[in-house]
Amino acid sequence: MHKQLTVWLFSVILAGLSFADVQEGDAFPAFKIPTLDGKVLDTAQLTGRVLYVDFWASWCTTCKESFPILSELNTELQGTNVFFLGINTDEDVALANKFLLKTPVNFLNVSDRTQKIVEFFQPKGFPTAYIVGKDGIVHTVKAGFAGKAKTKALLLELAAQ
Repeated sequence: MHKQLTVWLFSVILAGLSFADVQEGDAFPAFKIPTLDGKVLDTAQLTGRVLYVDFWASWCTTCKESFPILSELNTELQGTNVFFLGINTDEDVALANKFLLKTPVNFLNVSDRTQKIVEFFQPKGFPTAYIVGKDGIVHTVKAGFAGKAKTKALLLELAAQ
């Protein structure tokens, strides 16, 4: 009986570790993920930059509205050490590519078709942005889109630190 309880408790602990809920104040986790063009991004290479990480899906109407604005911000903030990253959560990569043909952007997008990253982060909707300071700490988690002016001001503030 004692051995069964120990095994059960260990299983519960392991299950709890497999799902995180990345929140403000947490260290941004490093992970490797395929890009939509077949390469692999190692987020550890982004250390020291301000990150705007956007979880999105092809069916998301707010994503369709926010992506052109994020693309504009990416252009406007070049040279400020801000990096934009889109994490598509569709299980079918073709849906992400179709979305991007209709709503092209100038920032890197990756594919979480296995759902491992989204399960780890547990965003509260789509889109959800994780804004990370140069120190690697998640500064802001925002479900939905905050708008161009607020987003730009926050990114510039973090880049200046």
